[in-house]
This record gives sequence, structure tokens and C-alpha cells, in this order.
Amino acid sequence: MNENEKNKEVARDVAIIGYGESGYELANSINNMGFTVTILDLNPEAFEKLPDTHIKNGSAVPIIGDGMSLNDLSNLPKDLSTVIVITGNDAANLFIGQLAKQLFRASKIICKINNEQLRSLGKNQNIIAYSPITLFNEKILSII
Repeated sequence: MNENEKNKEVARDVAIIGYGESGYELANSINNMGFTVTILDLNPEAFEKLPDTHIKNGSAVPIIGDGMSLNDLSNLPKDLSTVIVITGNDAANLFIGQLAKQLFRASKIICKINNEQLRSLGKNQNIIAYSPITLFNEKILSII
């Protein structure tokens, strides 16, 4: 195993693009697992709910920017283990996922995509594409 493979295995940095309710919950959960989370969102007000303690201790890094912009995406750390794209627009999520796949050495690109056709496109490009509705249905069916 070479040095790059070792570094990739121990990378504990995650980027979340889109910081709505799902992004907030996800960032907290990922922080609790010991990962550093860099959050990119267009709306500066979205970061008001980000705990100050996470910012002060460096476990959460807010960046104001547009995931559709190469310039803004390039502000994210280069050695991310995972990029999660959860904006409110399926097509934008897939596009940002495609850009992230080209820009970062992340082992996982995960996108929230409700549209089945777009989800298939993402899966064909080795992007992990999930629909919250499908996940909810799977969870309910596993319980009943």
C-alpha cells in the first residue's frame, strides 16, 4: 500500500453541499462520528443554526458558495473522504456530484436525487444516488 492509499483510507473530512434541514441533521451526526464537516451553501443565514462550538473547535467549517461554481467548489478541502450533495434540486445535485467526482479524490460521492431517471444516470457514473422517499419506504417495509 503506497502513501496516497494510506492517506485516502484515513481521510476523515466530509463535505456537505446544501445546508437545509437534512444538511443540518446530517452534519451533526457526521460530526458526532469524529469527522470534520465542511459545509457549502449559498445562503449565509443557513449557517445560523450551526453550533458555534463546532465552528470554534474546527469540526465544522461553513463556506458560503454555490456548488454549481467551480471556483466555489475549489474552496473545499482536496482530501475529502466523502462529498454529499443535498440541495433542493435533483439536476443540480447530479451536476454538482459530477463536478465533485472530477475535482476531488473522495471515495464516495453521494447525491439526493428523487427523479428515477437522474438517479440512474448518477449510478451509471459511480455516484451513489438516493431518494429519501425510497429510503423511507425501505425502512418502513423492513419494520413491518
